[in-house]
Amino acid sequence: MALSDWYSLLSKEPEEEEVQRFLELHPSMVPGGSGDIGPGGHHGSDMGAVFRRPRLIGSGRMFEPDFMWITRSSGLVTPILIEIEKPLKRWFKRDGRPTSDFTEARDQLNDWRSWFAREGNQANFRETFFFLNDKYKNRPLEPQYVLIYGRESEFDPGNGHAYPDELRYKRDQQRARDETFMTFDSLRPRYDHRNSMTLTMTSYGPRIHAFSPMYGTSSFIGEGALILDDPQPALSRSVLISDERRTYLAKRWAYWKEEERKNNSNPDSTFFRQSGIE
Repeated sequence: MALSDWYSLLSKEPEEEEVQRFLELHPSMVPGGSGDIGPGGHHGSDMGAVFRRPRLIGSGRMFEPDFMWITRSSGLVTPILIEIEKPLKRWFKRDGRPTSDFTEARDQLNDWRSWFAREGNQANFRETFFFLNDKYKNRPLEPQYVLIYGRESEFDPGNGHAYPDELRYKRDQQRARDETFMTFDSLRPRYDHRNSMTLTMTSYGPRIHAFSPMYGTSSFIGEGALILDDPQPALSRSVLISDERRTYLAKRWAYWKEEERKNNSNPDSTFFRQSGIE
């Protein structure tokens, strides 16, 4: 159903804001949440969360990617910063030169890269976005930068380019080692991202914007539930979830939140966690 809605949206030549709103409600469609982008990240992100329009504030200019995962692996932490553009924009002109839209979009990846290179910004990033107190906080950062741009149909025969395969190859050769280029046609709900949510980072800390339609609770959400607090506004906003399921998730969220609070109040107690999604 989500994929059908997605292709229906793309067929209407939407503005960037419309695409942003759709993906915020379908975090499983945002690439990067499970090690599918970059050198690591197979441990996923805290709470399966992707940030919507996080603000990179520190030394130098402030930047605001459209989305950002912060994934983890045994040896490093991999922020995945994502830029989306209006899907109708083209990669190349008829003469085979990159369009100004593509050049400007890609340059935003350079802006983010330079931000992470400035002294003190990585420490500020950890302080802002590492909202769970876990063992990964001191692992080195290795950011990755993703540009989601244009339609695959631009490279179909008869769609404006004399040698579309050569231009596709030229496009891919322009990527830096830490960059990924994708078209909007390549996005689809990923089963390994099914237990995800979209967060907004506010001045009061992270708040849930929406849950993936297949989101499920477990005994591992307690610490995050204490920080993220009330899920009801996000559950009301979420799509493709029945009212019965919303009620169930709210009850289980409250249950695991209270279990975590009890565990924290008695450090001598033993708290067994079981795997499995409810």
